[in-house]
Amino acid sequence: MMNVLRSMFGVCSSSAEKGEVHDTIRRVFGNDMVMKDNTDKHTQRSKYVSHIRENLSKMLDAKINKPVKSGKKHTPTVVPEQTADVADDRQGRLGPKIVVFDASTGTGRLVLVGDERVSVQGLSSFATIRGTACVFSGKWMYEVQLGTKGIMQIGWCTASCVFSMDTGVGDTAHSYAYDGGRIRKWNVATSPYGQAWLPGDVIGSCLDMNKGTLEFYRNGVSMGIAFDNVTHGAGLAYFPAVSLAMQEHLYANFGHVPFVFPVEGFMPLQAAPSRDCARASLLFKSLEALLDELAQPSEMKPPITARSSKSKSESSKAAEEEVALRIHSSGSVYSPRGSPHAMVDAQSAEIKKMSKKAFLMSLARLVVVELGGVLRLSYVVVSELLPRMRGKIGLKTRSIQPDPVAVEFYHKVRIDNFSGLATKLLAQPQPRLCTMLDLLWTFLDESALCDILEHCIVRECLLFDLVSQDMYFNQQIETVYVLCGLMQHRETRHHLVKYVFFNKITFDNFLNVKCPDDSVLRTVIRKPWWQRPTPVQGETDPRIAEMAEKGTIRHSSFAPTGTDKISKFLTRSQDDAIIEAEYREDCAKITKAVEPLEQVQLEFLLMLLDNTDGTNMVPSTRKIFLEKFRRYIMDNCILDMEAFFQRLFNISRNSPAISWCAHSRLLTAVLKLWSENPIGNPHSPPHLPARTFIDGELDFYNVDRLGGVLPFLVRTLRQDLVNVLGEDNPFIQSFEPNYNRAGGIDTGVSDMAAGSPGLATLPQVISSMARFMHPTMPPMPNRATGETALALKGTRSTMPGAGAIDVRTAYLRLVDGLLALYHGAAIKYAEKLCELRDNQLDMADCLHDIEHRIYTVHTEMQAKASYELNDEERVKHQLMEKMLRELERSKSVYEEKLEIGSLQMGWVIGAIWTKQRQVELAKHFAGTLHSLRLSSDPAYAAHVQVASKEILPGKSSILGGTSYASLQLEYTSSSDQSPQSPTSRATTPQTGSNSQVGSSNRKLTGGQEFAESLFAFVPEYHVDAMLELCNTLRLYMHPTIPVQQIPEWEELVVSCAAFLCAEFADQRIVLASTRESLVQTLASFATQPATMRAIERVPMKQQMSMVEELVRPYQNRAWAQSNWVLVRFWHGTGFGFRHRQWPHLAARYGDREPTVNNLGAKVDAGLMSQCFGPCPSEVIQSRIRDYLAAHPTAAAAYLNSLLSQLNWAFSEFITMMQEMDRVDVDSHLESRQIKLCATCFDLYHGLARALEMTLHLAPMLLTKPEACDNQNELLLGRTCQILMAVVSRVCIRGGGGASFSRLVSRGLPDTDRVHYYVALAPVAGCLIRMLDPKLPPDHLDKVTKALVTEPLFKMDGLNMMLGKTRDRSHFSFYKYPEDVTIEELKALELVADRLRVAQDAIIRARSPGSSGAQSELLCTICYARPADSAFVPCGHHSCRACIMQHLLNSKQCFFCKAEIDSVREIEPANN
Repeated sequence: MMNVLRSMFGVCSSSAEKGEVHDTIRRVFGNDMVMKDNTDKHTQRSKYVSHIRENLSKMLDAKINKPVKSGKKHTPTVVPEQTADVADDRQGRLGPKIVVFDASTGTGRLVLVGDERVSVQGLSSFATIRGTACVFSGKWMYEVQLGTKGIMQIGWCTASCVFSMDTGVGDTAHSYAYDGGRIRKWNVATSPYGQAWLPGDVIGSCLDMNKGTLEFYRNGVSMGIAFDNVTHGAGLAYFPAVSLAMQEHLYANFGHVPFVFPVEGFMPLQAAPSRDCARASLLFKSLEALLDELAQPSEMKPPITARSSKSKSESSKAAEEEVALRIHSSGSVYSPRGSPHAMVDAQSAEIKKMSKKAFLMSLARLVVVELGGVLRLSYVVVSELLPRMRGKIGLKTRSIQPDPVAVEFYHKVRIDNFSGLATKLLAQPQPRLCTMLDLLWTFLDESALCDILEHCIVRECLLFDLVSQDMYFNQQIETVYVLCGLMQHRETRHHLVKYVFFNKITFDNFLNVKCPDDSVLRTVIRKPWWQRPTPVQGETDPRIAEMAEKGTIRHSSFAPTGTDKISKFLTRSQDDAIIEAEYREDCAKITKAVEPLEQVQLEFLLMLLDNTDGTNMVPSTRKIFLEKFRRYIMDNCILDMEAFFQRLFNISRNSPAISWCAHSRLLTAVLKLWSENPIGNPHSPPHLPARTFIDGELDFYNVDRLGGVLPFLVRTLRQDLVNVLGEDNPFIQSFEPNYNRAGGIDTGVSDMAAGSPGLATLPQVISSMARFMHPTMPPMPNRATGETALALKGTRSTMPGAGAIDVRTAYLRLVDGLLALYHGAAIKYAEKLCELRDNQLDMADCLHDIEHRIYTVHTEMQAKASYELNDEERVKHQLMEKMLRELERSKSVYEEKLEIGSLQMGWVIGAIWTKQRQVELAKHFAGTLHSLRLSSDPAYAAHVQVASKEILPGKSSILGGTSYASLQLEYTSSSDQSPQSPTSRATTPQTGSNSQVGSSNRKLTGGQEFAESLFAFVPEYHVDAMLELCNTLRLYMHPTIPVQQIPEWEELVVSCAAFLCAEFADQRIVLASTRESLVQTLASFATQPATMRAIERVPMKQQMSMVEELVRPYQNRAWAQSNWVLVRFWHGTGFGFRHRQWPHLAARYGDREPTVNNLGAKVDAGLMSQCFGPCPSEVIQSRIRDYLAAHPTAAAAYLNSLLSQLNWAFSEFITMMQEMDRVDVDSHLESRQIKLCATCFDLYHGLARALEMTLHLAPMLLTKPEACDNQNELLLGRTCQILMAVVSRVCIRGGGGASFSRLVSRGLPDTDRVHYYVALAPVAGCLIRMLDPKLPPDHLDKVTKALVTEPLFKMDGLNMMLGKTRDRSHFSFYKYPEDVTIEELKALELVADRLRVAQDAIIRARSPGSSGAQSELLCTICYARPADSAFVPCGHHSCRACIMQHLLNSKQCFFCKAEIDSVREIEPANN
């Protein structure tokens, strides 16, 4: 050991060594610290250490207090010591030294965020707060950085100003403010001023009390003098003040950190700590010199000694390295260290001589400890430490010279677009920065260094959040590069991940890509472009169309025809193609400009996901990140109860834009890591194996599963879990608590058993709430993990164990977290961008209409200009000129809005909805869908397992070389199965013993790899995220980014359609929200031909599963949306049912394409009010026909329930229509009543179309007993009754037709689709299907007789449909030749003729007896049919139709209330 110490501290007795020590002190501290009498070669270095320890602080004070020579420039003014530490006595200022927001002056509800009390958020309509200091003379300023861009008023006010919930800064006489949300300035009165601000903007407010002027700056650029008459003088002092609307927030800087954009001549309200900055500058100068010394060879020894060191024994080397490690302190932050100074003292006691390395480390300790005293101030950290850190990684600053080697490295990686930056920094860290960080971590108190690093990150986040002033994003790139530079040091990286990136500043803030100003976008986009709609057939001005229909005016002969309109826009479309091409090129430039920023953000994430730095003492960075990332997802995406408290306190989360960018970068990182080290099939995208849902490897954030809460599922499906996982599986064993009689969990339940949200998340939610209700908590004591305690704010979460994390586990956690992040936050931004695009299309439609009107008016004015006008025509001409001016003004407004929107859409196309993002989302979608299908469909899982192929894009086929014909599995309906037979779908778990679950419902596949019933364990957000990813790709991003360019997209959609068909009504899914999402997505698939064809390609098993659910009886289930899906398969086949827009509306507004938001991503309550083009499916219709023919009982139940719902919907519509008809004044009607009436009409139309399809596919349900379980007579009677009721209520004046006519003519809001065509077309279709001449004669006779004997039957209704009434101006299908074909009209004519003949025959066949005798033969209930049936045993008689209708609701006789055993037929004449 002595040899080792001699080699470390060796004997250096030469005079050169003594001179070198003096030179070292001179280079590090200057001449003031050189000891001329220190010449003892044995104790020279030790004496210097003692001397500097005693005199360093004095030397610094002497230098700071040294008088400043007038000849020197750029010397900062030093505040006298006595005032710098006690108060701020600068002339013209009053108030405390530290300036913050004064909570006692707040008006309205607001919250001060953070301990510094300079960040504020509004929680009421208009809240106002002011600072704690005021000024009455001089020139002063403060800055605010905006968190939002809404309504805020920023300025100054006096203490006498009184504010309220309606008045804020600038609304009183002695207050002045600027509002960039409304681009106005305020001082009682208001006027335009300034520019529109954006989130992240830094607004500087400069008040000159000497001149009485107030000027505002935006990002360092003056917006001009806002006020030049600010009242000032005796008794007037102005406080900084802000007013914020609801949810608006900002961060103020009164001077506690350096201004981002200082203005020359203006002082901050809070004085800068000049003495501390000067002290820090001197200490950093010494520290830099020490770094230079440490970079040189560690000891002056003869060359022979250096060479002889190679022959040391291994044991000597190990001992030397151990001692050097302790002195040099490059050890881990997670293990406690001894004091290096005490270590040096102990060694000096043993050996009088000190080596150069130990000497330099001792000096470094003294400097760093002294430096820690001044770095407690955030101002000093930002102004002195952070610029030096930036310089050491090669970034230029105003006052610090950067390291040349680091500058060269930065330029190289910048040229390479930062590709491989993370690998380079982790493999070869920059020595100078890492050495300085080593010193700081070694000699500073750990809690103090934590605060220092937090100040650095907060400042960098502020700079990153600035709106870029060009398309190079240099500030944002440098900020992320600084983070990467800091994280090349392992201890710093671990600390940032643990305590900074998920605490005060979340890591996702640095992953955002913010859109620049419109002025910057205009420098890239040469000419704005937007989609210009082509003219629409039949389009005209709505008011002109309405007046023409009423006969008030005739169509103008000057109005252009459709050909004229098309030719008018033809030349523009040719120019438009050139402009569009340029626009796309400019969007590509934006993509190119954003690439460096996105790449450096990716490298930043890859450093956070580094898994190589874990040891047996500390966890890897990836392990720490994943533990924190889980909590991040819980806080931002998952917890419902957390959301409740968020709403309670109105605490805003990250914006959807940040979440979208965070998901994008994380997905890119995961795909990169997966490609480098895949799990299983190397061609497969990241996905979760099916067993992951049940083996407890992931906790899925304790959310509900598809089958309910986790403890309930484990209890009811325990046997299935045992069969798959084994009896001794820890996941199953953790759910073995004792359940008390009340169903609760007894005391002592294990942690994993508390898997329900109510048990698992409540303590965390209470903790999050406490952060806002109570002051900060003291540090928690350390757990027995060897970690060092940190004096941090709040409760520390449990850190993971030491070592690296398993690669598979890390991938699974990341993929699961990505799904939760997309479902919880990112999808909202996709919907917002889709809304932006839809608004753009709507405004383009409006502009097109305005241009068409201008063209019409201008053409008519030119035609009349050739001849002299009379007085009346002259007045009309003046009105037309005025109309033309208004139209031109409207055109300019729309063009301006479209131009701004086109700039924003250019950013969306170039930076957000890129091709790379589309491909990555497609892989994410494919992996998620693959996971769900593996866990839900045993046949699919077996096929994948046997074939060893994945369902992925990039394969030759979605099944890996085979087609879906290979999966045409045998289908067995659950309605045909006995209770003992296995069901085709696992039933919903029921509470009870394991034996009650039933092994018959258990189907194991792949050697008990997974049980079909265990699909209930899938978390709900996995299904929701898969559906949202699908909608994003095919509805939101498409057609901006065509979905067809995704490899194997069609096969992927077929796979998704198969999942939807099989699972949209899966009994294993009990969550209503998930079931609704599935049926909505299936409905959206049925709106477009491409996805409809995908449904047709689905295997028969899934198709029949869908059909079985769609035709299930409508009672006791949400039937409206599923009925709408059923109608979509018929749309395009029914009578006059080939339109996209309602025919009566298309004549006015044109048959336009629906916007993307109306394409079925979210089907609303007004189902049939949405306009979609026809895309019928004969394949699905044939499946429905086959099912109804094969299952007579289910067919009868379906048709019966369909008729019941149809009767209900139409009856409700008629009832509300009559109530509205009694109100003469439209304004007295309630909007809710009108909407309900229109919704019932929509439901009626959808149900009537479903009835039309059913009668077309299975007409024998009405006449053949074997086709409908002997309910044919009942079904026939009910069908005829409902159809004739509709005809009577709509067409017959005495039957309710007058009210319907008045409702159609009133034109109330939301009732535009209530029209004769919509009401009667499905009825006409039903009659044609029932009386199709191709059907058997006996069927035709029965149906004809049932119709004409129906009491409500009237030929007048059919005559009205065919235009055979005396009023020729009334409704007729002949008026819609483009919607109703000649063949359909002929078929309707044949039906009318047949019914007319049958009615005449019945009239002639009636006996001519007296009316009294005739009435005795009729049913006493309806008096329309003969009494041909009697009850058994009471014998009371009535017609069979009334009896069968009565038996649906009661089993008692009409008259005597006796119980009915059966019904027998009787002869009417023998009554």
